Amino acid sequence: MNVPLEKPALSALARAIIEEIREVASCFRQTVVAFSGGMDSTVTLFLACEALGRRKVVSCTVDWGPYLPQKARENIRFLVEHFGVEHIMLPGQSVLEEVAKGGPSCNLCTKKAKLARIREYFGEGTLILGGANKSDSWGNRGVKFLRDTFSPLFDLGKEEIAALAAFLGVPIRRIGEHAVREGCFLKHLLKPLASPSFHGQAVVEANEFLLEVLDEAGYARDLANVTVVGPLRENIALVNVSPLPGEPLRTRILEGLSALPSLSRVILVDGPLRLVVRANPGIYRNELSQFWLARGRIQPEFAFPVECVFLPSTNRRLRTFHVVDVVKER
Repeated sequence: MNVPLEKPALSALARAIIEEIREVASCFRQTVVAFSGGMDSTVTLFLACEALGRRKVVSCTVDWGPYLPQKARENIRFLVEHFGVEHIMLPGQSVLEEVAKGGPSCNLCTKKAKLARIREYFGEGTLILGGANKSDSWGNRGVKFLRDTFSPLFDLGKEEIAALAAFLGVPIRRIGEHAVREGCFLKHLLKPLASPSFHGQAVVEANEFLLEVLDEAGYARDLANVTVVGPLRENIALVNVSPLPGEPLRTRILEGLSALPSLSRVILVDGPLRLVVRANPGIYRNELSQFWLARGRIQPEFAFPVECVFLPSTNRRLRTFHVVDVVKER
């Protein structure tokens, strides 16, 4: 759907989504919004409240433990108070870590660690509203409405959602990780989470440090993360900030990250990279899967272009992929 960004079109779009939520929710006992505090779920929560009334809407966040950024927690607290809705935090760290053992898999995490946890807690007859949209897709898309899960923004892209939020006066609070997807540090670990106390600690400490330093400096950015790659025995930190900061701030970032015991190497991404990616047989033998993995999952992590060189993995426990090495292009 390509919606004109003029006010009449946005007004009509908002009314249509509100009516659609109202119609779908009428078939269920209660409505829960899977709430991350990001733009998509915030707009979804606002529209659900407009459709049903805030007393008939529950917001629910699955708590990833240390993988949920501190700034995300602050944003969630602010927004649920702003909307005046009931909010429930459900523990989800153990399920998230179990999923991540097989390699990066955001889709499986959403299915097993988020939606399944919400279903288990709220029971049958619950409609789960999510913020899935066109910009989330890399490869085959899902469906807008499936059993008890409904994505009212499914046909919209990020630009349209942002325009709708501005038109409706919905407050949007960013973490500063990424323009599209924020809220879980574990997505920056591009290898299996074999050891939460080693791999998990590295990705959490590095990203919390980077965001804290950038926020203290008041540095505006479109992208900021520390992507962790390398063999399982070591953690190689790839520092992505766009636009690149000046020398004093850059030095502070690199020195601080280099002091973290969980990181073996720290590399500033200031140009193109070549990544060596071990993939499970299903991905390695399918060129389309490789294409979407490189373009839709890996590239958005980086401040500069990356080339992915795929190799077959002999690790039978690897469900998805593992970035085992990195080379800076000249």
